[in-house]
Amino acid sequence: MTHRERMLAIWKHQEPDRRPYEFGWPRASTFAAWRKQGLGEEQIAHWGEFIGQDPSRGLGKMYCGPLRPFPEEILEEGGNIRIWRDSWGVTRLDAIHQPTEGFAPRRYLEFPVKSPADFERMKERFDPHTPERTESDEGAPVPETLNPDGYRRYQPGKGWRDLVEVCRTSEAPVVACVPGLYWTARDWCGFEGLSMMFHDQPHLVHEMMEYWTWFLLELCREPFSQMQVDYIVTQEDMAYKGAAMISPQHMREFMLPRYQRLREFFAEHGVSMFTMDSDGYNVQILEVMYPEGIQGISPLEIAAGNDPEVFLQQHPGLFLEGGIDKRELRFSKEQARAEIARRYRVAREYGGYVPTVDHGVPPDVPLRNFLYLVELIRGFAEGEDLDTYEPPGELERELGPIEEMFDPRKAIAEAYGEGDCG
Repeated sequence: MTHRERMLAIWKHQEPDRRPYEFGWPRASTFAAWRKQGLGEEQIAHWGEFIGQDPSRGLGKMYCGPLRPFPEEILEEGGNIRIWRDSWGVTRLDAIHQPTEGFAPRRYLEFPVKSPADFERMKERFDPHTPERTESDEGAPVPETLNPDGYRRYQPGKGWRDLVEVCRTSEAPVVACVPGLYWTARDWCGFEGLSMMFHDQPHLVHEMMEYWTWFLLELCREPFSQMQVDYIVTQEDMAYKGAAMISPQHMREFMLPRYQRLREFFAEHGVSMFTMDSDGYNVQILEVMYPEGIQGISPLEIAAGNDPEVFLQQHPGLFLEGGIDKRELRFSKEQARAEIARRYRVAREYGGYVPTVDHGVPPDVPLRNFLYLVELIRGFAEGEDLDTYEPPGELERELGPIEEMFDPRKAIAEAYGEGDCG
């Protein structure tokens, strides 16, 4: 089977020739920590090949941020702390010198959309037909920014028109990730602002989510008509530990009907799998959104109370991805092994489930533990015994010596111990 065929079988709860080689993806901060644990630059540059990750194919640049961006502006600085306004018009606080490369612990102070008039002005920056959203500009200079990480930043890239034939003939599944309805409204209003709006300005929330539904349909209409896309992920992150960020009643009113329209559109254009990415507790989301709105969900954070086995028992036909508790990877290989085997046992029994690390792999996971996970998953994917198989340790033998292990307390102190803005 090609990996495209393999994933189609998984989505349909059928038995593939083997299970996918998917492990989870380290953050930039994790790679920075792992350099000090013996990982070489060449291994990082060719990470997917080094660990043997099964490939996926993007369909090209589909930028969903503001065009024109808001001008960035520094409002105040003190010690290592900066208060500034970003390209989305959000006032935020960041460490100037970040302790963890590529992932900023952001603190948002004020958001631009508070009223219908604010949203009318915001819509001017979110025209789905703006050519720069999808046109190729690969190799163009990355715009200068004060933003300390990649989130919410414009990145040049190759447009979908240059990839039609590549995607049509790809042996890897073609995947598109788009910001979802709740995610985008929160980017405009902030979590607290949007939470209040559901009660105080429900008509504005309806307008924002209706606009974003239209935006996504318009952005996707032409490329999806000309190329085969297999897998759509809407990014929502609409839950925390123990509950969703909005009530099931509000999900049914504001989101479900629009998700039904999106799912129908994608199905009409040949998409096989439409899923949601949401950190946190997914129980209420699935109760409302599956199966009418979505077909699957990830990353199944175990710390937030998700249980992949319970989900598959309660929702036959559901597709799951994630669910390997990253906290269990911090300690001994034996402890990591027990967690990985537990999730693979569920995948084998129920189908429709690809166990991977339940979020981006954080820097407190030791490199050697993660490479152990990689080889263990590859063995389990090939059908090795869950109770007795031990991987050969070939990847670990390719590492250099350990210089320093990651210390989260030291990283936090370096970022926020040098002063504050008054």
